[in-house]
Amino acid sequence: MLDWDDLRYFLAVARHGNLSAAARALKVTQPTVGRRIDALERRLGAKLFRRSPSGFALSAAGESVLGHAERMEQGALAAERAAAGRDAGLTGHLRVTASEWLAARVLGPLLAPFLARHPGISVELVADARWLSLPRREADIAFRPAAFEHREVFQREVARIGFGLYASEAYLAERGLPDFDRQCEGHALVTMSDEPPAVADLAWLRAVAAKARVAARTNGREALATMGAAGVGLVCLPRYLGDATAGLRLLSPPSPPPERTLWLGVHRDTRGVPRVKALVAFVTDALGPLRGALRPGARPRLVAVTRVDARRR
Repeated sequence: MLDWDDLRYFLAVARHGNLSAAARALKVTQPTVGRRIDALERRLGAKLFRRSPSGFALSAAGESVLGHAERMEQGALAAERAAAGRDAGLTGHLRVTASEWLAARVLGPLLAPFLARHPGISVELVADARWLSLPRREADIAFRPAAFEHREVFQREVARIGFGLYASEAYLAERGLPDFDRQCEGHALVTMSDEPPAVADLAWLRAVAAKARVAARTNGREALATMGAAGVGLVCLPRYLGDATAGLRLLSPPSPPPERTLWLGVHRDTRGVPRVKALVAFVTDALGPLRGALRPGARPRLVAVTRVDARRR
């Protein structure tokens, strides 16, 4: 019989397309992944991948194995979810995933009282632009700015997140206020890259600042705030992050950036695990007092800024 552990390595390479990314996902070394794939191919007597300088692609044999391996994975994970934590009570490990700004600015500070109340629980807070999979047990609890698509995920709306357009005082002093009637011509933008899923403000920026030059891109809001505060360009940020970043000023575009709904998701099989239930209830309650800061209602007026000669800065 095939060893399920060997098939885990096969699935990781099939999904990521190369040994190094598969090794990171499995938390092993790249040579280990290569050895396990070679051993599996020898055992089956077939090449599962076509190797090329660009990576690993499934061969015809690999394609025929893929569906069976995925069904084995689903069965193994279902068994793990059914057993995980049922008898452990309020003890054990929890893996929580969210975007880096949400993990650093919101969820991280909220955890102190929860962990003090439940010393038997340890929390791993994974700040990642990627959306980790709940069905594949890459995380126990996930926070996302878009609804989950898997039917086996239980989800609830926990907050609304407002966004704003910002620039640093130094940037505005040098370039002046952006002229939105001229679609921010002569200005620079720092935007999110297309890598994180569901980046709704990219389309909005293309509409209100179509003539601005994109000076830089990044896949995280924290880096976006840092570059905006350094004067690299205009940035669109969650109000909770932008309002708290020193040196940034909130602008008044003709239309507000799109708001986002923050969703909390857990797999239905682990929804009843005591430590999962405890953290879900705690975070849901703790976010209540922050809703006003996450989605501020008033938009302050922006006074004119005197332009200065950049050569004298």
